[in-house]
Amino acid sequence: MKKFALALSCVAALAFTAQATVAAPMFQITEVFVGLDGPDGTPDWIEVTNVGDMAGQTGGLVYDDVSADIGDAGTLTDLSLAAGASAVFLLDNAPVDDVTYSNDEAGALAEFAAIWGAGITVGFTNGGGGLGNGGSDAANIGEGDFSTNLSTAAYTGPFAGQLATIDFVSGSETLSVVGVNGAYESNPFFNDDFGTSPDFLVTLVGSPGVIPEPATLSLLGLGAVALLRRRR
Repeated sequence: MKKFALALSCVAALAFTAQATVAAPMFQITEVFVGLDGPDGTPDWIEVTNVGDMAGQTGGLVYDDVSADIGDAGTLTDLSLAAGASAVFLLDNAPVDDVTYSNDEAGALAEFAAIWGAGITVGFTNGGGGLGNGGSDAANIGEGDFSTNLSTAAYTGPFAGQLATIDFVSGSETLSVVGVNGAYESNPFFNDDFGTSPDFLVTLVGSPGVIPEPATLSLLGLGAVALLRRRR
C-alpha cells in the first residue's frame, strides 16, 4: 500500500512538473486592419492575443510586414497580456488619413477610441511598415531577430481594402462579420471613397481587443505548440 501511494505521489509530481514546463505565453496575430482607399480612420493595426496558459510581456517581440526582415522591423510596446488577453498595436503610428496627421501617441489613441470605443488595450510599433490594402501582404511577429517567427497573418487581395478587418481567429483569413468572434460595427468616420453624399461617413466591422472564446483559444494554442514543434 505504501509503495502504491509512493507511486501515485511520483506520478503526480511528474504531472505537475510537466504542466509547469509546458506553461508559457504564446502570442499570435488574430486580427489585422489593412486600411482603405481614401481616409483610413486609424493607422493600420494588428491584434495580438496570448493563446498560451500564462501571462507574458510583448516588449520582447518584433513586428515586420511580409518580409519578416529584422532590418526593417519595429518593436512592440511592452504590455503585459494575461492568458487569453488581446491587445491592438498601431503600426508605425502612421498618418490616419490624407488630411490630418497624428504623429503623437495620445492623438492616435484618441482617434482609435473615437472609432472603436474605449477600454481597448492599445500599443504601438516603431517600425516594420504598414499593410497593403490592395493586393497580398502579411504581418509577422517574432522574437529577437526573427530567429523565432511566432505568428504570420497572410492575406490576399479579396480580403484587403474592405470595410471590415481580417479575422484570423479561425486560423485562416476571413472578413469580420458582426456577431462572429465578438465583431461589432464601429462608430462612423469620414471616407469620401466609400462614403456617400452628403456626409461621406462609413463604418467598419471588427473585434479589436475582444478576447476569443476559450474553446477557440485552446485550438489556437494547440496549433502554436504544433508549429513550434515542427520548427524545432
